[in-house]
Amino acid sequence: MQAIGIRTGLPLPSVSKMFWQLLVYVLVEDYTNYWLHRMLHSKWGYDKIHRIHHEYTAPVGYSASYAHWAEILILGFASFLGPMIVPGHMITLWLWMILRQMEAIETHCGYDFPWTPSKYIPFYGGVEYHDYHHFVGGKSQSNFASVFTYCDYIYGTERDTATRRKCLQRYL
Repeated sequence: MQAIGIRTGLPLPSVSKMFWQLLVYVLVEDYTNYWLHRMLHSKWGYDKIHRIHHEYTAPVGYSASYAHWAEILILGFASFLGPMIVPGHMITLWLWMILRQMEAIETHCGYDFPWTPSKYIPFYGGVEYHDYHHFVGGKSQSNFASVFTYCDYIYGTERDTATRRKCLQRYL
């Protein structure tokens, strides 16, 4: 951590500094993760690596980290890229890793909780958005977003979640 500039001593960072660093971390991770996740949906990436994660077509919280070891490294790189670009304090890194895992578990839990604070985040994908990605399995070429939906929108890979509701109604 010291090699990339992550501090471990005193003084602790201010709340304001932590906020701005976390904002950079989430934006860098989100954009990088979009492209790495999309790459994992190529024929080779899916067949060799990502298919394990998609064994859960109806996601559960555990499926957030249920993946091939190579996928953990590939997508983990996206999570560490922000702290490598804008190094901060170890406390900020820990908070970032906790928030990142909480978000990943939430989007894979299968429940769209009405009380979750993430409902107030603009352009947040959330559970229903990512559920559609898993629902169509390996054939999914949409809804790659990690946190925000702007990349899917800009690059034309966003699919309306109303389509997912129609798909689910066929099976109920």
